[in-house]
Formats: sequence, structure tokens, C-alpha cells
Amino acid sequence: MLFPVLALLTVTMSGARAALAAAKSASAERDRLVAHALADAALVDAERDIDGGAGAGTARAAIFATGDAGAFLERCAGSAERQGLCQAVPAPGIPAWQLADLTGEAGVDYGRFSGRVLPEGGPLPARLPRYLIELLPAPSGGALYRITAIGFGTGEATVVVLQVYYRRALAGAAPGAPGIRLGWREIANWPELHRAAS
Repeated sequence: MLFPVLALLTVTMSGARAALAAAKSASAERDRLVAHALADAALVDAERDIDGGAGAGTARAAIFATGDAGAFLERCAGSAERQGLCQAVPAPGIPAWQLADLTGEAGVDYGRFSGRVLPEGGPLPARLPRYLIELLPAPSGGALYRITAIGFGTGEATVVVLQVYYRRALAGAAPGAPGIRLGWREIANWPELHRAAS
């Protein structure tokens, strides 16, 4: 009589553990998806920034319209209209996106220059997503930018870092024409890279 009760108890406890593990895994995956979506939103916001999202006639828009390389500072040290603009570090140096503390105060909060706001409702992130923009040498003329964005989940421990290469619309393009994404990747080990660079 005791054996069947113990067997039933063991099966019940195993089932409960499996259900709790599945719920925890699903919650972590949902949090990662929130962080990924917000990092992607920050990339789009940075692209708008480069394309003049700050508004015609603003100092920020003029930086990108004129290709002012002097506005991109070492270690992303700019403020005001130069906030989040980074001078590219030539190889074999450590890239600015690895050195900058995106989980701290480095970079630009979503909507800072574009005026966009995140939609409300659903799971809310622990923090606004952020981005950095590096000016890279472009062999074929025109400006080439590397954008690195971080999104946070509902807890600050969940982060997703995405990166794109972006070329602003070339001179002669239709007014208001968007630029072009030339590449995209997720940097899954950014926290480790940042710690090693720091």
C-alpha cells in the first residue's frame, strides 16, 4: 500500500518540477523577446536620427546632413547634439561599441532626437532602449555608420544587443529618402566583451 502512494507522490512531484521549469523557461524567453524587439526599435530610431529625425535646421540633423566627422568623439564622449556619436577605433583597437557602457549612461535613449515614444501596454521594459552611432570610413564615398543598440527586458538583467551598418541616402536621392541597412547581427556576448574591454 505504501509503495503505490510513494510512486504517485514521486510522479506528481516530477510533474510539478517539470511544469515550473517550463514556466520559468517560457518567462525568460518572453523577456528576451521583449528585449530583442526594443533593441530593434532603437536601431530604427537611430536610423531616423541619421536621416534627420531631429528635424530640419537642428544641430543634430546638421551633423549628419553635412557629414561632420568632428562631431564623432573618442569613447563616445559627446553631449547635447553630439550625444551617442562615437569616433571609430581603427583595428586592432577595441571598438567604441565594446568600450561604451550601454547599460549605464552611454548612448542615446529611444526617442531623444526623433521625438518618438514607445507604445504603452504589454510587458514594459526595465529601461528605455539605447543606441550608439559610429562613423566608419566609407570606401565608395558617402557616410557609413555602425549602429549598436541595446534593449532591456522587464528585468535589467535581460539584455539584447543588435548592430547594423547603415548608409545614409546619397546626395541626389529624393528628399526624405531613407538610407539603407547593409548588414545586421546580434551580439549575444556583448556583456562579456564589454567587461573584457573595460
